[in-house]
Amino acid sequence: MLIRYPLIAALMAVAIWGVNVVAIKVGLAEIPPSLFNALRFGLLSLLLIPFACIPKSQIKPVIWIAVVMGIGHFYLLSVGMQYADSNTSVILVMLGAPISSVLSYVLGMERISRLQALGVAIAFSGISIPLFLNGTSDLKMGALFILISMTCWAVTNILVRRLEQVPLLALQFWIGVISAPICFVGYQLTTPELTVFEQLSIPVITSVVYTVLGSSILAYSLWYATVNQYGINRVVSITFLQPLFTMIFAYLILGEVISTLQLIGGAITLMGIYLYYFSRRAVTP
Repeated sequence: MLIRYPLIAALMAVAIWGVNVVAIKVGLAEIPPSLFNALRFGLLSLLLIPFACIPKSQIKPVIWIAVVMGIGHFYLLSVGMQYADSNTSVILVMLGAPISSVLSYVLGMERISRLQALGVAIAFSGISIPLFLNGTSDLKMGALFILISMTCWAVTNILVRRLEQVPLLALQFWIGVISAPICFVGYQLTTPELTVFEQLSIPVITSVVYTVLGSSILAYSLWYATVNQYGINRVVSITFLQPLFTMIFAYLILGEVISTLQLIGGAITLMGIYLYYFSRRAVTP
């Protein structure tokens, strides 16, 4: 994919991801996370069958990545989003990059400067403010699940570094084809009262289709094509607009209103993440 206008392409990807948080909440309001992800991964794998071929030497690591990313990240993320509101969820999701950096440091794969460490500390203190001062037990539980899911996302980043000759859409296919049956079995174990087809309402279908076509395929393709052609430093600052898109559409679609405490905590977290990215760019040759 040739990207002529990198800022526009990056902004489109970030906007899609911001709205995707709300789209997932819409689906989770009607069906459980296990069924939502079974439908999501099932549709994703069907659409990406043409990209299924990967080198035999990469099958085993791809399976590990599919389990960690599909179940550890996406499934646990949706579980957490059942309890947390959209605005808290999107801020927690943005902590993924600092968590990834900390994990790489712990494993001896990457160094962290003092400025980066300060940024990470500020980011986590910001999200802690609304959680501990005014957060319900459900919100805290949701935040815990989302943080665990972002840790799994960080683990996936480390595993992906070791992959060779596996295109993005091929990896997406294997995540879908392996995770879909696992999620569906989990759903069946809950002994549902309604059949799957009885739960396929318009909001559910819209949510699943948007998540697959918009977020998993279009947004990721735009983002990685832009990063590969122009570099991460040119567009990374645009990711800070993601909470804005989530906040706007969470209000328009779900009627969610961000509290003053959430606004303050979110601003502190974004400042910390910005400091982390700024210090990282400063040391990048």
